[in-house]
Parts: sequence; structure tokens; C-alpha cells
Amino acid sequence: MIKLVPKFEGNIPVFAENISPDKFSGKSVDEIKNIEIFHGNQRKNLADLFEIHTEGDENEEILIVGDVSMVREIGKGMTKGKITINGNAGMHLGAYMEGGTIEVQGNTDDWLGAEMKSGLIKVSGNAGNFAGGAYYGSNAGMNGGIIIIEGNAGNEAGRFMALGTIVVKGNVGNFAGVHIKGGTIFCFGNLGARAGAEMHDGTIVAMHNPDSGSPNLLPTFKSNAIAKFSFINLFLTELRNYGIQTDARFFGNYERFSGDFAEQGKGEIFLFRG
Repeated sequence: MIKLVPKFEGNIPVFAENISPDKFSGKSVDEIKNIEIFHGNQRKNLADLFEIHTEGDENEEILIVGDVSMVREIGKGMTKGKITINGNAGMHLGAYMEGGTIEVQGNTDDWLGAEMKSGLIKVSGNAGNFAGGAYYGSNAGMNGGIIIIEGNAGNEAGRFMALGTIVVKGNVGNFAGVHIKGGTIFCFGNLGARAGAEMHDGTIVAMHNPDSGSPNLLPTFKSNAIAKFSFINLFLTELRNYGIQTDARFFGNYERFSGDFAEQGKGEIFLFRG
């Protein structure tokens, strides 16, 4: 395992897409120390900004100890291995990810898992905007894998997503699943306004307490059923495998809305009704 401890301060962002099991794999400690990253617009070696320690011979597992909220692009495009961050993490964490695991014991910034294709990202705190989403100018959001956020998520979670699963244990901001083409978004807390705007397909499940009211759905969604959420059983095994505790809401009554009829109208939003 490679252990990294940040030794820089200030608000200058660090661009570190080379902090990745793929980039560390097969390299000696000296080679890892000389891996290139950027501090603002200044080219640096990894050892200039991080203390680097090794434990054992495995260098496809990375442990980062400390606040790296100003470090962007950690795990970008990774296909294997594991990154654990004991602290907050910066923007673009796990962007374009194709495999492996990222676990964060803190909060993350915008674009968590942006355009990822596979793998697992678990965040113990809150996430910023656009989790699992497509970058501006792109219509290819999350296309596989799973993101689990124990806290809240910001706006436009799952923007343009096509496959995969996003689980938010807290609240989700506005426009969750905007332009969604497939996949599933679970929100255990309150769902923000205009969820599923211009969705083509896919599923959004709002598991909030019915006493908290209904989210502000667009008028281009049509309520067409209130029934037991039977197809939730398709997800139970997967969610339990990732440590998601199920409760009575998984077997309760849900109101189903079809939409967005401004588009194909093949999407669905389920609202918990008790």
C-alpha cells in the first residue's frame, strides 16, 4: 500500500490525475515520488506535495491521510485497485472511472464520478453538484458502476446518466436525473425540485417520509399508479452487498409518475406514499 500525506497549504488547486492505482502499478517508490502533478500551473513531482510511505509490496492500493479538498482528479480514469481518503476530497474525484473502488471518509466536491463507466465510489459525507453527471458539452454521463453518498448531494446528480446506480442517503438538490437516459437514482431524503427534467428513460426513487410533502415535479410528468414497489426487489441484493440497510420503505406504497413527456416519456419517478 502507498500512503500519501499532504504537506502543502493554501487555496491553490492541485491537479493530480496521476494519483491512481493504474499509474502507481509496477513502479518503484522512487518512480512514484517522481510522478508528475500540477500545483496551480506549476509542474511538480508527487514528493514535492506529499509525504510518501509504503506498507508492503502492493502499490495498487492508495491511502491518503489528510484534507485533499484542493486536490482535483484523484483516481481519474482508474480501472483497478483501491483509493481510500481519510479526509475531504476535491473536484472530479473518480471522473471517467472504469473499475476499482474509491472510499472517502469525508465530503467531496463537484463532479464526483463524472462520466464513470464502472467501479464503486463510497462517500461518508456530502457530495457537491453533478455527481455521476456529464460534463458541459457532453451528453454521456455515468454509464455504469455505483455511487453511494451517505450525506447529501447537490444539484443535477446523474446528469445525462445512461446506466449505473446512484444512492443518496440524505437529500438531493434540484434537477436530479436531468436528461437521464437510464440507470437508477435512489434518494432516501428529500428530493429537490424538477427531478427528471427532460429524462428519456431510467428511474428515480424518492424514499422520503410522506409527511415531508411531495417534491415539485414538472407538469410533464403524469401520475398513473399507486402500488407496492415490487421491482425494488431487483435492487435489494445489490444494495445490501454495498452495506445499504433496507427498511419498511423498500416494501411500501409508491406513486408512479411517467415522463418526461416533453421527451420520450419513458422515464419513471416513484414517490413513497407510506
